[in-house]
Amino acid sequence: MTSTAFAPSLALRARARPPRASRASSSPIRAFWSGFGGGEKDADAKGKPSSSTRKAPSGRAPGKAKPEDDVNMPTEEDLARKADIPIMLNNTPHPREVRRWFYDDCVTSVTRAVTGEEPMTRVKAKVEFPELNVNGDVYRVGTLLELVRELAMTLAKDGKRVRVCVQGSMGEGVFQGLPLSLSGVARILDMMDWGDADEFISRGAIDGDVPQPEDEFFILIAPQNIVGFAVLPRIIAMEEAAGDRPMIMINPKLDDIQSAGNVMSIRGRGERREYVSTWREVYHFRLLYRKPYFFPIYGAMRYTHDGKWELYKKFGKMESEEYVLKRAYDTGSEGMPGAGEVTKVILAKGERNG
Repeated sequence: MTSTAFAPSLALRARARPPRASRASSSPIRAFWSGFGGGEKDADAKGKPSSSTRKAPSGRAPGKAKPEDDVNMPTEEDLARKADIPIMLNNTPHPREVRRWFYDDCVTSVTRAVTGEEPMTRVKAKVEFPELNVNGDVYRVGTLLELVRELAMTLAKDGKRVRVCVQGSMGEGVFQGLPLSLSGVARILDMMDWGDADEFISRGAIDGDVPQPEDEFFILIAPQNIVGFAVLPRIIAMEEAAGDRPMIMINPKLDDIQSAGNVMSIRGRGERREYVSTWREVYHFRLLYRKPYFFPIYGAMRYTHDGKWELYKKFGKMESEEYVLKRAYDTGSEGMPGAGEVTKVILAKGERNG
């Protein structure tokens, strides 16, 4: 009695179940694998064309270089102007001649931008070799101040008055403080030797009441936000007071830092980024690593005023190191090439050339 009652149900279930071959062919895993050449043995067994006669999947066989791979190749003029980047930059502290190379390279570019035929009034420079990389454990504030001194003394050579500025404590009460990389910088500035340019160089904070009528250049040392307080309002106030006199930011870090106090939140972020972008980058140097590590060095990115963005790839080790110019991007101060382009060039296999 029981078996006959369930017999129709079992028959319906048997008819409703799809054939085994259909279920296998509809399996997503099998479909994914066959897209990369898997399942070829099954196909051969069924009399279909064998793997030896089947067309290779698209993109698997090596081919000629894409036309866009030859874009932005350095010209003879670019190769003649390429930089002789110091080697063994992972050895710290750096020798004096290595620091001197970066000082001269940066100061020359910045000075040309603010004192040329069409002087720029709002500029910034990024110098990030190991001793000036605040994210590394070999950061040296003395190197930053030596760079600032070289720039200030160069601008003051013709009797121009330069004011060197570093932000003061920000925040209120127990939340008052400074970025760690700027701790003690103001006191060191007071004790620095400015040589023959001492009477033309003065020190100040970053705020609207700092600029004086006799000041002609302003150098802002690594302005940056902290948790719960933004330095941008002080920079804007100082800019309004300075008028059309040149202001130079060295290694600024003006990205938003979110906090529980609703400071630097989503509201107003677009306006803040737009303001920061109005400061034109006139010098840029940084080493290229595979993040989050700082070793090994894969290459370098460099830009100087009125020049091109130069992408260098490092070859060799230790004393045989060499930075070879692989690309030159004529994008000006509007921005460097994207991360995808840089990665493609740096990781590509090829000879040194350049």
